[in-house]
Amino acid sequence: TGGLVANVNRWRGQVGLAPLAEAEVQKSVETLDAPAGKANLVDMTGTDRKTGQPARMIGAIVPRGGQTWFFKLLGNAQVAEREKAAFQKFIQSAKFPDA
Repeated sequence: TGGLVANVNRWRGQVGLAPLAEAEVQKSVETLDAPAGKANLVDMTGTDRKTGQPARMIGAIVPRGGQTWFFKLLGNAQVAEREKAAFQKFIQSAKFPDA
């Protein structure tokens, strides 16, 4: 999957933001308790490359054994803010096949 830095920077590119160095990526990541352990949560605001409209992306990267699960919320910044808590609860409620 390329690791944390590669995935965060790929997502940043999807909302028109420049890539970050590894140290900056680490500073931009929050952790969230999830059934699989710790999820890496990122929150960024930029421009949707498909629509040209302002957009906010909240993403989670959840390592689980030899797999990595990805969750993304992308859309209007105000709607994303309103739904952020529900998105986090969704990640915390995710059931994994080997659980």
